[in-house]
Amino acid sequence: MTSPAEQLSPSRLLPYYIAVVVLVGVALGVLSWTHGRHPQLAPLLLLAAMGILSYNLREPTVTTSRIGFSFLSIILLASGAILGPFGTWFVGVASQLIERDPKVRWFQQVFNMAMMGIIGAAGAYVYVLVGGAQDLDAVEGFGQITREVGLPLIVADVVQCLTNAVLLAGAITLFRGVPFGVFARRVLASSGVAYIGYGVIGFLFVVLWYPVDLGAFSALLVMVPLLAARWAFIQYGEELRSHERTIDTLVTALGTKEPSAVARSRRAAGLAEWVAEELGLGPHQIGTVRYAATLHEIGHLGVPTRLLRRAPEALSEAERQTIDRHCVLGARMLEGIDFLEDARSGIRHQHERFDGGGRPDGLVGADIPIAARVVAVAAAVEVVAGADPPDHRQELVADVARALQADLGRYDPAVVLATVAVLEKHGWPSAVLTTEAVS
Repeated sequence: MTSPAEQLSPSRLLPYYIAVVVLVGVALGVLSWTHGRHPQLAPLLLLAAMGILSYNLREPTVTTSRIGFSFLSIILLASGAILGPFGTWFVGVASQLIERDPKVRWFQQVFNMAMMGIIGAAGAYVYVLVGGAQDLDAVEGFGQITREVGLPLIVADVVQCLTNAVLLAGAITLFRGVPFGVFARRVLASSGVAYIGYGVIGFLFVVLWYPVDLGAFSALLVMVPLLAARWAFIQYGEELRSHERTIDTLVTALGTKEPSAVARSRRAAGLAEWVAEELGLGPHQIGTVRYAATLHEIGHLGVPTRLLRRAPEALSEAERQTIDRHCVLGARMLEGIDFLEDARSGIRHQHERFDGGGRPDGLVGADIPIAARVVAVAAAVEVVAGADPPDHRQELVADVARALQADLGRYDPAVVLATVAVLEKHGWPSAVLTTEAVS
């Protein structure tokens, strides 16, 4: 049986990627020190302290997207204008010196230090290149502030956002095998809107510090919107975690009636998420697929237990039809749960055929929701592999490919190809598989 460690074995290129990022980070620090302005010590230490504080006050990782929120980007953005490239690089590196999470290994912390230094320096260099004012004491008037501070900070904000997405996506692609574009879009979808607010608060910070001439006192004023934004992120994260608790409750209820269904649900969710990523679906669609796969058997709660315990070959046609109605029953059970509205269609239509001969509605091809097409294949693979898949990955892939291709017209060919690809890449998902957190 394929072990979880084998399923998620990182690429052999990952250590080289980390080394390259660290070397680039060090090179940027040296370059910005030798060829840039040297920041004043007091603002440097203050902003570095704020960077450390903002990182350690970050909102815990959001369960579904595995992306946590912090306000370090605001500090880095403001530092680009106040301190210049070297000072911003230093703030980024220093922010990672204190790591409270014991699960973060030393090489991850080193990577994070280099990554945040690169993000900070990139934004600061872009700020300078697009004409951002470096002598902020000389900036006066609304027009000059907007032209020489506001607009350059907007460009720097975009660059920081993109740099963050690219560096993280590169690491996760090599660590988990998630397609680069899929994870980059996931990061941008999760944090892109937040970066707009980061830019506004960063601009406010710079304006209060210099044109308004409040100096370091502006840090206290900026903490008010920072804490308000943190509160909003905490509420958002709690909402997502409540979604996960709802899913867990439903799966637990199913497990009280059919204990083996819990492991099947987890394996189906792991495989379906991999397939959705391989297909290049967007973050929202991937979440919908994962929810639908996790709950694809929830309708069994409405099926007599004696039928579920009976061997398939011992069922009469009427009894088989009763069991097959679980997809419609499951969709009905989830009515009124707003965050599962899209997943309901994936559950309802999982028994449709790509050629139009399925049920309950006889949908054809692309008219079948993508979540239903992925769930159909994940459920079929479960029948082939189950809790005791072949010992060798290639044997598993061969068995799955034969089973899926034996019923032409039943499955979406693109989903079948993606499924074979992810099984070759990851192996069979464990029932305890979880997605890695990204901070």
